[in-house]
Amino acid sequence: MSEYKIRYMIIPPGVGPDDYEPGSLEQREHLVDVPGEQPTVATIHSTVQALLPAGSGVAILSVRAPGEN
Repeated sequence: MSEYKIRYMIIPPGVGPDDYEPGSLEQREHLVDVPGEQPTVATIHSTVQALLPAGSGVAILSVRAPGEN
């Protein structure tokens, strides 16, 4: 497992891509343990998705290893 600082937006359940403005979505940033030494974008996405309520979507904004600016 590798720890990354991930910044993302939460897309509420039942909301389609044409139903919101990106600026109106909740943004979060967390340190997240992601499986693998060099995780793929899909692995990072599914790891963050698992943290959210069922049916929510996620848009990854940035991924940084601790210590990176």
